[in-house]
Amino acid sequence: MAEAAGGDRLKLWLLYAAAAAAVGVVGGLLGAAFLEGPALRGLRVAAALACGIQLLAFAALVALRDAPGSLFLIGWGGGILLRFMAVGVLAFWLQRTVALPLAATLLSFVFFLFVLLLLEPVFLRRGSRRKQ
Repeated sequence: MAEAAGGDRLKLWLLYAAAAAAVGVVGGLLGAAFLEGPALRGLRVAAALACGIQLLAFAALVALRDAPGSLFLIGWGGGILLRFMAVGVLAFWLQRTVALPLAATLLSFVFFLFVLLLLEPVFLRRGSRRKQ
């Protein structure tokens, strides 16, 4: 029974990972229509970073989905804290380097985090329906 639940969790995470990658690719393609040069590179880096952060946060949610309510909320809060810290660290780093443009990269990062965050409940709900 535990193996089946683990397999369902992995499948759910992989589905979310595929959706996150699709959001990153579509966002990168749309950004290419409006941005060029360093700003486009910043958007692509932001998309990759946001996907990585979101996959970590979603993995915690999937692992704690069936846990008692307080543990799930702790995992959810930890994911929120992770996102806030990632935005702060990225902003701090971007201010001290010329590798990527500050505004384009930071705004893209926050945009991708937000869009991917909105997808989380869709996938969590989908995973819980299978159990019922």
